[in-house]
Amino acid sequence: MRLATTPEEIRTSARFAIQGYGKTYELTEEEFAAALRAADCVSDDSRALTTGEAAEILHVSAKTVARLLDSGKMPFYRNNGTGHRMVKYRDIVNYQRTVEKRHHALTTARALASDMGGYDSTDNKKGSSSEEELPVGVNNRAD
Repeated sequence: MRLATTPEEIRTSARFAIQGYGKTYELTEEEFAAALRAADCVSDDSRALTTGEAAEILHVSAKTVARLLDSGKMPFYRNNGTGHRMVKYRDIVNYQRTVEKRHHALTTARALASDMGGYDSTDNKKGSSSEEELPVGVNNRAD
């Protein structure tokens, strides 16, 4: 983070800028994301987002978020004025953590299964022998 010197410099070079206590600060994307997370902590993560905004956070489509909400995977409410689905930021983050934990558990399980020989390799197919494989219905007996 660095202190910007002029407003013109901010408009031309900064991706993110915040102002406070009479100063303007230029931020990187990571610093800006950290500032948003800190602000959300202070606000108890109760900020309501639309399905489109939730989709951006989760890196999925708005339709996918709508399906997640309708299936009960995340709590939501409908905006009284518009009827749009609204979901709280903290619920999005909790869902994201749940998905990441599940992904980690599945990755660990796959690695364990592989280490225990649970997957066939191309060199050692299950049930193969040293004999050449023949088409179905053909045997290698000499009659």
